[in-house]
Amino acid sequence: MRHLYRAFILPATLVSLVVVSSKSAIAAILFESTLRGDQEVEGSPPGPFTPAPTGSEGIGLATLELNGSPGSWVLEYEINYSDLGSVIAAPFAHIHNAPQGANGPVVHNLDGADLPPISGSTSGTIIGDWRFDDADAPLTNELAQQLLNSNLYFNIHTVSFPGGEIRGQIFPQDGETPIPEPSTVIASLLVGSAFGIWRRRVNN
Repeated sequence: MRHLYRAFILPATLVSLVVVSSKSAIAAILFESTLRGDQEVEGSPPGPFTPAPTGSEGIGLATLELNGSPGSWVLEYEINYSDLGSVIAAPFAHIHNAPQGANGPVVHNLDGADLPPISGSTSGTIIGDWRFDDADAPLTNELAQQLLNSNLYFNIHTVSFPGGEIRGQIFPQDGETPIPEPSTVIASLLVGSAFGIWRRRVNN
């Protein structure tokens, strides 16, 4: 009986420890994005609110920092934009979910984009954050993983280009290494460690 206890209880304890450790906060991960008109992707059906490359001379430079742990992610961002062809149409400045070369749904409204001085401007700075506890559209574990996989992008919509005037995919800064999904880490450790302990205990 002691054999079976040791064989099954110890792996279960290891499972608990791995799950707890997966919740630990990670070091900050830095991201960046360059927003340009030629990064807009042709959408369908054609129409005034459908994205398309714009040829705009506007540009945006963004830096982002991801902090937290699974279930409590916080993404802080700053976007400096200039020379837009027309003013930002409130509240049309967003983060969307899609890989480079594709269009996707809005997952976050950029802070302050619905109010002056951002709304109605052609140059300026947007500073904000996207949090796990946002009431309308929180930063979930799934969306944090999309960020780490470079599957999120900025899009700034203006009066002349309601489908988007400048767009920029969000990438980890050079030297930054995206972390794997916590579930992947847990599964790998359980298969490699817990099963090994169980096997050794049963054979002893």
